[in-house]
Amino acid sequence: MTHKILHIIAVLFTALAAALILPRFCKNNRSYFSHLYSEAVYSEILQDFILSHYEYTRENGQIKAFTAYRDTRGNAIDYKALDSLCPLNNAAQLAFENRFPDTVCGQEVTPREAEEAVFRHRISAPSLDYGLYDLIDRYSYRSQKFNTQDLMRFTQEGIEFILPESNRIDTVKSGLFNRALAQNDFVPPMTRIWSPANRTDLEQQGFFLNDSKGNLFRLSMSEGAPVVEPLNRPDDKEILLMSFCDEEDFLAIAVTTDGDSYLLPRDRSGYSRLPLPSFLGKSVSLSGNLFYYFFTLESDDSTQYVVIDKSLRPVNRYTTKQVTPEPAFDFSAYLFPVRITQSAYTGIKVRIGDPAKFLFVNLLLALLTFCIRRQQKYSVEVQLIDTLIVALLGIYGMAGAFAIPY
Repeated sequence: MTHKILHIIAVLFTALAAALILPRFCKNNRSYFSHLYSEAVYSEILQDFILSHYEYTRENGQIKAFTAYRDTRGNAIDYKALDSLCPLNNAAQLAFENRFPDTVCGQEVTPREAEEAVFRHRISAPSLDYGLYDLIDRYSYRSQKFNTQDLMRFTQEGIEFILPESNRIDTVKSGLFNRALAQNDFVPPMTRIWSPANRTDLEQQGFFLNDSKGNLFRLSMSEGAPVVEPLNRPDDKEILLMSFCDEEDFLAIAVTTDGDSYLLPRDRSGYSRLPLPSFLGKSVSLSGNLFYYFFTLESDDSTQYVVIDKSLRPVNRYTTKQVTPEPAFDFSAYLFPVRITQSAYTGIKVRIGDPAKFLFVNLLLALLTFCIRRQQKYSVEVQLIDTLIVALLGIYGMAGAFAIPY
């Protein structure tokens, strides 16, 4: 019996792996993966988006793919002209070829200015709670060392500092910081925590965290003493995410629980609302150059591109819809009962197909499994176990049943 239980567990894990991997092999359906090969850039020369995607031709009986470039009106663009149409993003290459213009959009710009202003940033989901955090003293740069006694963790009652040598609680330092938090109206436990992107900012700024009431605080340490600062919230809304960027323009992008987004300057003087759609349920990335911020917001059925200037005024936007799979290749709806996807912002999603489509195939696979197991002269219990697994999980269960031997 124990052997059969272990076999069932192993089969289920294999089926889970199959649910993650097998749908990716539907590459015969060009439209199924077409969005993975679609990109957009903004041309400050055209004042329009340049969209790139795969197009297919048949030559000598073979299908060949090439990248096509078009503007939002459908006009074809020669790839050799791309760098000159987006000079702010290609300053180094244009300068090397002595093709960088003296002015861009009527403003004098040097290649060095343009090159140094380019950045890319993924606005990721809140990080996992790893349990232990390094609270770095703002003066640690003097010694260039991390003090291992500054390891801390958050509990239901507040903060505990750990003594790594003995794995015991530093009650003195823990009490010192907990009193400082209480004096600033922090109500434990901590519910969300974020930290800056680089060590210098982490030393100077420390951690940003929400308490149980949804209020925002900054926690840092200066020469061993706690520094606790209550912070204003954008439009008095609870913060869901703070995504820190290693740029001079701003410290972080704050996303509130209703999906609105705000820019937080490095001096934390106040939030500036971004003219963007809701971030909820989307994977968001940001790129920037000397003139513009370029946001890409990906959701299940569409991708939105939004350009704003450095004064946070809307410049342009464009939305593309995901291509509907071609009916001729819709066999995946019958073969794969479940799809498991993962993205940086939405996390893991389980998508269940139409039972009317995949149950018929499941039953056929279950019948085939029963016949094979019977032909292999396995016991009745083994035949029934594997048949039931395949009937429930379809091709995933069949992959697991035959991949894990008895």
